[in-house]
Parts: sequence; structure tokens; C-alpha cells
Amino acid sequence: MTPRRSIAERVIARATSRGMPIDGDVECMAIIELWVSGDIEAGEMRDRFNALLTRRSRSKRGLGPSPEFSSEMSQAAFVQVDDGPADEVPDRP
Repeated sequence: MTPRRSIAERVIARATSRGMPIDGDVECMAIIELWVSGDIEAGEMRDRFNALLTRRSRSKRGLGPSPEFSSEMSQAAFVQVDDGPADEVPDRP
């Protein structure tokens, strides 16, 4: 198991234990898988999760997409990784 996979599994388990499972969320899991595979770095993952959460929040309030988001960012978002030893958590850019 790769260090990134291990970190991702801990984050998924922690979210589930807090009553907010993400393993059934296709968009969240797609972003996590991009990070695990090395296609994106932690900073990009964070940006994508933030964009996803913003888009969902705006949608729930009936506001539509935010004009400052690019089409790439409208497909994105991040979950803060804060558990485990510092050497396992990727540095932020």
C-alpha cells in the first residue's frame, strides 16, 4: 500500500466515524483517487475540494455557479488531512 493510499483510507475512515461518509460520494472519491495516483498534489486536491464544496453550497442556496470559478475548478474540491505524523502529510504549496 502506498503512503498516499494509507492516508486516504484514514481520512475516509475518520469522515465515516464523524458521521460524514465520503466513500459513497463519487466526486470526492474521484479527487482523492487523483491524489493517490499522483496525478495531482495536495494543494490541487485542497483547491478542488474547496471548489466542490462551494459549488454544492451555492447550488443548495439556489445561487448557481460562482463567476470566479473556471470550468476546471467547477469540477473540483479538498478535505483537510490533519492526522498522522507530519512526515506522512503532504506539504502545502
